Amino acid sequence: MDSQQPTESNKPLTPPGDVFHNQNTHPPAPPAKFSLSEWLKNNNPLYLLSVLFMLTGLYLVSSEAQNNNLNIHSLLAFFTVQNVYEIIMLSMAIYLLKQGIQPRHGKLLLLFVLLFLGDVTFYQVRISGLSLWYGNLATFIYLILAAVKFFIVIKSLKLTIHSWRIFYVFASFTLIWTGPKISYTVMDSIGTSATAIISPTNLIYLIWLAAGLIHLPVLIKNWKNNSLEKKVAHPMLGNETTFWRYLMIFPFIMMPVQLLINVMADSTFTISKTTPAATLVIPWLLISGFFVEALWKNKIRKHMDINNFDTLILTLTTLLVLGTSHGGLFPVLINYLLVITGLMITWLTRRNAISALTMSLLLMYFTGRQLLKGATQALNYGKQLSRTAWASILMLGAFIMLGLGFLFSLKNNGKEN
Repeated sequence: MDSQQPTESNKPLTPPGDVFHNQNTHPPAPPAKFSLSEWLKNNNPLYLLSVLFMLTGLYLVSSEAQNNNLNIHSLLAFFTVQNVYEIIMLSMAIYLLKQGIQPRHGKLLLLFVLLFLGDVTFYQVRISGLSLWYGNLATFIYLILAAVKFFIVIKSLKLTIHSWRIFYVFASFTLIWTGPKISYTVMDSIGTSATAIISPTNLIYLIWLAAGLIHLPVLIKNWKNNSLEKKVAHPMLGNETTFWRYLMIFPFIMMPVQLLINVMADSTFTISKTTPAATLVIPWLLISGFFVEALWKNKIRKHMDINNFDTLILTLTTLLVLGTSHGGLFPVLINYLLVITGLMITWLTRRNAISALTMSLLLMYFTGRQLLKGATQALNYGKQLSRTAWASILMLGAFIMLGLGFLFSLKNNGKEN
């Protein structure tokens, strides 16, 4: 046979440069030039300008109300305008998303709605500043409207219903709107029977405690199997989880801002001077640390073990609690219980050895402190007794020891033969 199949040895050599040529590779495309029309199409700054105009207007009105240059009825009129603006913005967002017309713009409008729900201009606080009754009424109406808005968004966009996510979002916004009003109620009732049952300091602490406890459903639901970083495809939003994350992150940031500016700052004179401000915010600091873990667990794992992150949160909080233990009894006691609960949960569910050690040290510390306190009190009491009283105590002790000795003899009955 004259024809031979080519072998590895007799195949023609391919020049090195042809290897890349045969793989159909192309040189990298030059960077795209900036296009103003494309940027406008994607970002639509008109929406941003509209929101800035509205927020600036609300801020100016809020400032006038704070300086008592505006009556309550004018302020409520602007409050009505704000709500109409929110409803129009929300309707536009839903329409753009459902019709598939610039979904990016629709998501942008939903994000802007959050700014108004967060009361970034402290508008509702100013209403309560002029009239607590009208302020409470405005908040009640806004709560109803917010619930309707959430319901419309969830149903219109056909979002998966997660009760724990809905609870956190709505409860957070509710505290943003009601927390300052509770503070004003406390300040207005100083010296009356309204504050006889619970002190202003403890009431402010309870607001921060509620701000922390709101996170618990999220922590419980995502303690072992985290769902806040899983992608869930959505025909209108792209990734449904991203929508929920933004919906949760915004009030997570806005709530402490509102409480610090409109509760703590306005309640300076009502808080007991013996209670450090740090004592009041410890519940939120502790639980929000675990909330951060739930939101960004995968990112945290890239840098450290989750047990180490838990240890960091609990150690810092424990040190803060120990450093502020001279505050009021009620806040300090609850803070210790929260820390010990956190240590116990991380020990039992994640086998965190450092949590077990810290909890043991805390229990030894408390036990030793109580024993020392009891011994000191007994010693001080003994110093006040007369010699006759001590004689009576010693003689009573003699009878007790005699009786115990006799019972010991009966128990160990060894008759001699």
